[in-house]
Amino acid sequence: MQSMNDKKRDFETACAAAVKARNFTEAAKAASGAADCAEILASRTAGLVSAAYAKEAASWRDLAKKLEGRKNGSPARNGSVASGEAPADGGEWLVSEKPDVTFDDIAGMEEAKRVIDEMVILPMKAPEKARSLGLAPGGGVLLFGPPGTGKTMLGKAIAGALDAPFFYASGADLRSKWYGESEQRLSQLMNAAKSMPVAVVFLDEIESLLPKRTENSHAADNRVVTQFLSDLGGFKDSKNLLLVLGATNKPWEIDEAVFRTGRFDEKVYIGPPDKAAREKILELNIRGARLADDVSLGDLASAMENASGSDMAAVVSAAKRAALARSIRDDSDPVVTLADFEDARKRIPLSITEEILKPYRDFIEERFGSV
Repeated sequence: MQSMNDKKRDFETACAAAVKARNFTEAAKAASGAADCAEILASRTAGLVSAAYAKEAASWRDLAKKLEGRKNGSPARNGSVASGEAPADGGEWLVSEKPDVTFDDIAGMEEAKRVIDEMVILPMKAPEKARSLGLAPGGGVLLFGPPGTGKTMLGKAIAGALDAPFFYASGADLRSKWYGESEQRLSQLMNAAKSMPVAVVFLDEIESLLPKRTENSHAADNRVVTQFLSDLGGFKDSKNLLLVLGATNKPWEIDEAVFRTGRFDEKVYIGPPDKAAREKILELNIRGARLADDVSLGDLASAMENASGSDMAAVVSAAKRAALARSIRDDSDPVVTLADFEDARKRIPLSITEEILKPYRDFIEERFGSV
């Protein structure tokens, strides 16, 4: 079933498209629909979030009235809805379907979950108490660690928990060879998220967007870093609930200014899952399949030290395929055996080694003084 936030986003998209086509009658109807959805969301929430939705509903109502007074075919300002009257351009990074990942689907990452809970979830649950302490929900969190450890999945789970629009972009998505376009695309993304009462922005491969600035750096890199710091600072002044997540496999390549207070206030290392997390990852990936009596997920988890979540998912998938092939060949029910897992582990090497982990330990010790 489509969520109310999804319906609101559909109306917003329809309004922007109608304005671009200069069909202001349809644009007014879409704006009214967005206002209806925002009012419903305001009635379903509380505190800061409810107030933000109510404010957005009033803005959409005002825009609908303005659009009703315009004649179809008359030119729209800059070919779009006027600034401040509707969400900014940047919809290409908005994930249209709400992520169906929850925190229950994520094994381990206890420190990251604690940080998100304190920065976002708890201030939403008790907005008055948060305000009495001068705390506002949201902010910036930098997630760093080896590939395949679940950084992107964590971002999706947060968006799902908040029932919030989820904006996703990688550094490569935002970079452009044309002068000034990278900064413009970055601002469009940030402004689009900022126009929502609640939003999660996930910036993947952030090291390619915000590389270290040196005397020999390309001027475009310097401009993008400066623009990002400016946009992120602007989020501090917003009354909406905005969470910016940056993810990187190479934190040592990110510009130093990004690590200062007021940008990504929390930096969380996402390393390989521990034994308990590995066992849960196996359980989540094998659920629904029948296991032979000789399979112990606990023993398998112990034998896969330093495996990433994606490594284990690949091993389980390969074991399932072997069980399926055997059941078809023998005309029997599919059962995953220990031999299926062992053969899969031989064919799928673990992607995280001590050599890969060493640079992360060195980075943490150099920057934070501990490992």
